[in-house]
Amino acid sequence: MSTNSINNNSDFSTNTENSLLVKYGMNILNTPFVSDDNIQLGLGERYIIVEKLLEAHEFAKINVLAGNITGRGFATNVCTVDRAWSMGTNFNNTRNDISSICGERSAILTAYNEALIRYSRRPRGKFDFKVKYLCMASNIDLNEITEMIAPCEDCMSWLNTNRYFNFNTLVFSFERTQGELVVRASRLASFLPYKTYATSNEFDFNKEIRFSKNSQISFVKFKLEPKDALELLNEAYKKYQTNEYTNVSNQKVAASIISNNEVFSSSKIDWTKRWYVEPLESAASCAIEKHKKETNIKAIAYFGDEISSNSNEIHNDGVVSIKSLGRIRQKYASNDSLLVLNFKNYILITTIGEYLPKKFEQGYKIT
Repeated sequence: MSTNSINNNSDFSTNTENSLLVKYGMNILNTPFVSDDNIQLGLGERYIIVEKLLEAHEFAKINVLAGNITGRGFATNVCTVDRAWSMGTNFNNTRNDISSICGERSAILTAYNEALIRYSRRPRGKFDFKVKYLCMASNIDLNEITEMIAPCEDCMSWLNTNRYFNFNTLVFSFERTQGELVVRASRLASFLPYKTYATSNEFDFNKEIRFSKNSQISFVKFKLEPKDALELLNEAYKKYQTNEYTNVSNQKVAASIISNNEVFSSSKIDWTKRWYVEPLESAASCAIEKHKKETNIKAIAYFGDEISSNSNEIHNDGVVSIKSLGRIRQKYASNDSLLVLNFKNYILITTIGEYLPKKFEQGYKIT
């Protein structure tokens, strides 16, 4: 992955007299940018990023003061490749007090609509909407910030596509390192799983098996063997073969889990073009109904078609739901839970923690 070095200071045009940097007493020269992804930014670009992070921080605070349901504020400033900025905040409107849409998705929708308006006024060539930066912030006081703000798994399921994002899309947020407020810069790709692998809907027991770094540890922890993982994948395959409920998308997907030493399987079920039952959540629900708080999901297997007849668009790891994996590992599974995937020439046995490389707890406190 190549380094995205930005040294262009030509748009260093922020009016410092009205700058939020002045309000927060921040000096851009004394605000470190840290990254594990070898990202280099010029002074002007860093100035703009900090300003946009502070704008998002202010917007998140306003959202809480306005009375959003969860009592927590998140906001994101999105920059498109044509240097247009748009902002959005988490939006709560459901009757059961759960956040309806996160700040990053809200901002992406705003950016998309504003880009489409610009295009409609001067429709030249193909409409090409791509996101360059995501500047993410919360309402937490800057003096109390510890860890970075990053996309949750619901949002990662949106971001895991090459249509609007690419390997050069960058994510920024404040964090505190050794007591110092810094800006964390990350590539979006570092949050996402196995982008370069495609699964398969052909299966036999003679395929090569490849084990990830941590899967062997999980086998010991959960007292399982590789043959258990293969049998679990076979159960998902059998469910896939009998799936007659995807008459809308014609994209058959099945999932099986091992929970409390039992196997639970479920199929993807279509309601309409937009609404369907995700098989992992369905299988997990069966286990939870039976074992309640004692539910412990040790292994998951996915099997199915990558392509929906509606879009004919291939999504790498298209059968796996990032959103569902993220949800179940909050309580009933863990980063150590095994994940069995059927690729064209081999079977991969990995873990949720390796597949979803960063762990983010939602932790909503309803007020």
